[in-house]
Amino acid sequence: MLPHLASSGLILVNWPNRVMFPGEDHHSRTMPKGISDLTLAKCSKLLATMNDTGESLLHLC
Repeated sequence: MLPHLASSGLILVNWPNRVMFPGEDHHSRTMPKGISDLTLAKCSKLLATMNDTGESLLHLC
């Protein structure tokens, strides 16, 4: 997904540190992609950036 976004000129801004990107493989789980592979802490970090109304808001540009 990231190469597709980049080739389209889109940039994810404020993606949480150490949280998998959409479509990124994670080899230690039976379901290697998607939100279901994130830990509760990483889901919380991602949700916090989506709900942030300040400078840390997750957005595309």
